[in-house]
Amino acid sequence: MNRFRTTLIAGIMALAATLPAVADDDTAMLVASRGDVFAERETDRRALQRGDGVSEEERIITGPKSFAVLQFVDGAKVTVTPNSILDIKEYVYNGQEGNAATLSLVEGGLRVLTGAMAKSEPESFKVETPVALMGVRGTEFSVLLCDDGTICQEEGASFSE
Repeated sequence: MNRFRTTLIAGIMALAATLPAVADDDTAMLVASRGDVFAERETDRRALQRGDGVSEEERIITGPKSFAVLQFVDGAKVTVTPNSILDIKEYVYNGQEGNAATLSLVEGGLRVLTGAMAKSEPESFKVETPVALMGVRGTEFSVLLCDDGTICQEEGASFSE
């Protein structure tokens, strides 16, 4: 059993070492995906593949039967579910003061595993929806929007209207 665990840990570490680091001008990197995943800024749209960077003010769009996992500069991981639109309004992390993140879920759903920013300064990490603003209550939360823009399902988040 110990040999299996050691081999598994070594394999995970080797895989993590092969992932490119987030570039200085990028806010996050696509670390996993399936199906149609796009980044959009104003009129420019590009298909995303594993290892591609995304920046502030970009919109992440997932198609049917598609998903995207973004790893942000502070280690936060955001999974964007099928048929979703997520705007990265702001994501500034320097490990000191002045950190701020605002993600806007326009439609669909997401799951967030918070990183260093939300752990040290929970008030600096926000997720907006058409009907509410979510604050971090723990290290993990999810939200799913209904077709009419209301919140169908949430877990682990606190809301203010």
